[in-house]
Amino acid sequence: DLFGNTPFLLYLRNSIVVATGTMALAGLVGSLAAYGFVRFRFAGRRSLLVAMLLAYMIPSVVLLVPLMVIFRKLGLIDTYAGLILAETTGVAPFVMLLMINYFAALPVELEEAAQVDGCTRLQALVRVVIPLAVPGLVAGCLFAFIAAWNHFLFAFLFTSSNNTKTLPVILRQFALGEPAVWGVSTSAAVVTTLPVAILFLLFQRLLIGGLSAGAVKG
Repeated sequence: DLFGNTPFLLYLRNSIVVATGTMALAGLVGSLAAYGFVRFRFAGRRSLLVAMLLAYMIPSVVLLVPLMVIFRKLGLIDTYAGLILAETTGVAPFVMLLMINYFAALPVELEEAAQVDGCTRLQALVRVVIPLAVPGLVAGCLFAFIAAWNHFLFAFLFTSSNNTKTLPVILRQFALGEPAVWGVSTSAAVVTTLPVAILFLLFQRLLIGGLSAGAVKG
């Protein structure tokens, strides 16, 4: 153990797995949903888009009971999959709304040209549309990673063993005085903060550019 009786490295690994899984799933779901809203016209499109926006505005605490019931039936309590799905419910709508701005700004003629050259619609999305929307995708994925990394509520309530608990849970133990060593608590807080700070420094241009895209038109 790195910090006395607390398996800190195990919690660190759990946070990496959950945050990375949430980032990947939210990026995939958000991108595909955004592309569908931008490129396809179907009945109830506007209402569904408003519903997705409202879903993003729902506090996490409201989702606890329904998610708990669903996860118990599916056997997802105290698993990586359950925690990743729970975290994705909160960040996927944001990624989708962010990517809608990028996809809407891209001319459809680029995809049509790719399809004329033999690409399917999915291949055109992967080879043409996604590369042009990288700043937005990076911004959305980083937001999903940071949100999952810092989120305490789901990690505390949907896990029961050290095999799935994440860093925010152990920081709560330190805050309650377990162990009652200020040096250990401060070290844990610094180690928890470092990955997010490093990611921001590495991708700050893409992150700021992605989040501010569409804010000014002209």
